[in-house]
Amino acid sequence: MNGVNQGAEQLQSFFRGEEMSDELKKYQCMTCGFIYDEAEGLPDQGIEPGTRWSQVPDDWLCPECATPKEDFEMVEI
Repeated sequence: MNGVNQGAEQLQSFFRGEEMSDELKKYQCMTCGFIYDEAEGLPDQGIEPGTRWSQVPDDWLCPECATPKEDFEMVEI
């Protein structure tokens, strides 16, 4: 990613309320407890390791219980 694209992504992240950090995070399904780990991604669903939560498609559903992405929360483990 070139500097201009990286800067644009950081700016978009800022306006989405995300921290501008290199730290990869984990998000938990509030229905079943499934954890999406940015470091691991979900390669079997086409989501590569290192994929930020903001880059996961908005229409993505929990692979365990089909809860929508909007019902996940960032968790510290």
